[in-house]
Amino acid sequence: MHAFTWFLILYSGSALVGVTALWFFYDRKDRRSFEARRRQKVFHCVRCGGLYSVTKANVSEGEPCPDCDYKNYELSY
Repeated sequence: MHAFTWFLILYSGSALVGVTALWFFYDRKDRRSFEARRRQKVFHCVRCGGLYSVTKANVSEGEPCPDCDYKNYELSY
């Protein structure tokens, strides 16, 4: 009975460590992908109607449309 108790403790502990490691891995993965999407600036071209995004930090002067080169400003939500 004593060996069975130790087996249950080790089995439960290893399962807990495994679940915690998976949780930590997927949490970090989701955080990295969310931060990359959060840094994107979305633009709507008023001339051709296209949507495009830019990952630059400073876009206060606007960004040219990749299709028609018209300078557009960031969409605000």
